[in-house]
Amino acid sequence: MFSATFAYGQVSTVTLDDCYRLARENYPRLSDIRHQQEISDLKLKNLGTVWNPQLNLNGQATYQSEVTKVSVPIPNVSIPSPAKDQYKMYLDVRQTIFDGGVTNAGSLAEKSALAADQQSLEVEFYGLHEKVNQLYFGLLLLSESEEVLKLKNSVLEERIKVLESGYKNGTVASRDLDLLKAERLLTAQQIGEIYSERLSNLGALGILTNQKLDEHTSLTEPANNLKGEGITRPELKYFDLLGNKIDQNAQMLQKARNPKVFGFGQAGYGRPGLNMLKNTFDPYYLVGLGLSWNILDWKQTGRSREILEVQKQMIGSQRAAFDQNLSVSLLRAGEGIKKAEQLLKIDEELVVLRDNIAKHSASQLENGTITSADYIVDLNALTQASINKKSHKIQLYQAVASYNTLAGKP
Repeated sequence: MFSATFAYGQVSTVTLDDCYRLARENYPRLSDIRHQQEISDLKLKNLGTVWNPQLNLNGQATYQSEVTKVSVPIPNVSIPSPAKDQYKMYLDVRQTIFDGGVTNAGSLAEKSALAADQQSLEVEFYGLHEKVNQLYFGLLLLSESEEVLKLKNSVLEERIKVLESGYKNGTVASRDLDLLKAERLLTAQQIGEIYSERLSNLGALGILTNQKLDEHTSLTEPANNLKGEGITRPELKYFDLLGNKIDQNAQMLQKARNPKVFGFGQAGYGRPGLNMLKNTFDPYYLVGLGLSWNILDWKQTGRSREILEVQKQMIGSQRAAFDQNLSVSLLRAGEGIKKAEQLLKIDEELVVLRDNIAKHSASQLENGTITSADYIVDLNALTQASINKKSHKIQLYQAVASYNTLAGKP
């Protein structure tokens, strides 16, 4: 009783949309979106430090072979010469006043790079949809096939009971009864194979979605409808973001050539100080304003911008190739939907006809006008027609889901 209750507690219903969502939430690289954001935030903070004062503490002790001397004699005046050993400790201060827009351009470039990197992950995540489709619809197909075979097994059980009664009365040959029993064993074997394969696929889907799925788990058939027109694949946005990333890098290259203005200062203590003729340890300081402008870079910036332009053209080529391949895939998926719809219509008529034939054969078998072998042929034909109908129905659902996935609307 405890085992039965526990097993019953594992029963759950899973939808295709649930699997899409859970597969994404369970994907190991999902946390990389947060990590990329953290890295980008740190880079932006580093870029912002350019506006903070830059402090450097320096010190040196030197001995030189010659020092400056005043050789002209001046009456009543003694001009000392600096010592050959000199010492100083000083603090350099530099404050950026105008950086030519480099920091702002670098921030925009970093943000565009982050957006492209995160969208690249979204493209990778989107690939999970097709994996889910394969497992989900494969499980639906296995369940439908198992259901048909179980129905066939029930029919065989009924026929065997009837023939056993006839065999006892001497109206049915043992061969006919054995043929039905052999077919029942073969059907049971097929059911066992499907059951094992279904458990394997459930395990794989459970790993993908981080859910505990077992033989009691039921999968809901998805809605059989196309979700509007237009393409909304994440790859398209990724190509746009890559192009924007290149544009921002080009802007940063251009800004790097702008003039830069900075203030600077130095405060120190040494011998000599700023007065080279005073041979004592003295404090000193100086302040100033500086300008830096790279007016000639020998066309390095121009060539770098050309490289970026070529890269942008390559992105355009990649997008064109993606659009071409996607158009082919959508065309095939659309034809797959039409094909499955046509096959399903024929299957419905075939199942009705095969069911009538199997019922007539069952009546003939009970009356002894045909053998069990003849009946099994008709029963198998009905079973195959039923499996084909179920299979084509699932194929139609899968074709619609694949079309929606290709269009970016799973």
